[in-house]
Amino acid sequence: MILAINWCFQGTRGMDRGERAFRLALEAALALLLTPFAGWLAALVIAHSFNFLFNGQLWVCARYCPAWRRSPRALDRFLAETAAELRRIPWLEEAVCIGSRAAGSDAPGPNSDIDLRLVRPPGLRRWLAINLLLLRLRTRALFRLVPLDLYAYDDLASLDRFRRDEPLLVILDRAGRIARRYAERPRTSLP
Repeated sequence: MILAINWCFQGTRGMDRGERAFRLALEAALALLLTPFAGWLAALVIAHSFNFLFNGQLWVCARYCPAWRRSPRALDRFLAETAAELRRIPWLEEAVCIGSRAAGSDAPGPNSDIDLRLVRPPGLRRWLAINLLLLRLRTRALFRLVPLDLYAYDDLASLDRFRRDEPLLVILDRAGRIARRYAERPRTSLP
C-alpha cells in the first residue's frame, strides 16, 4: 500500500514549488515523447513510472517492509560520498541532513534512511541544475539500494517545517545562513 501511494503522489507533499514544477515538466515531456508509440494514457503511466523509479524514493518506501534491512555503514558511506560531491559544486550553498543521520552515529538502524535537504540558489539555470542534480543523486541511490529521502527547497525557510529541537547535520553552509537562522538548534557536521 505504501508503494502504491508513493507511486501515485511521488513525494509531492514534501516538495517546494520549484521541484514540483520540474517533476511535472519532466513527466509531461516524457509522456509527450512516448504518446506516438503507446497512446496518451499508456505514455502517461510509463512516464509516471519512469519518474517514480529514477526520480523517486523506492528504497525509502521499501524500508517500511519488515524484511528490509540496510547496513547503516553503507548509508554513512553514501552520505559521505554525496557530501563530498555537494561540496565540490560551487553554486550550491546549503545542504543539511535531518532525522537519524543528524541525531548522531548511534541513532541510525537497519531501517533508517538519509533525509537530505538542499536549498536551491535563485535563477532559472540553478533551478534546472539542482533538479538535474536531484535526478542524478536519486538514480545513484536507486542502483546502490540506498533509501535517500532527498528534496531541494526553494528557500531556507522550508527547513522550519521540522521540529525546532531536531538536530541538523550541516553538510554545506557557505554563507553561514544556516548557522544564523538556526543558532538555537543542535547542529553537527560531517568531517
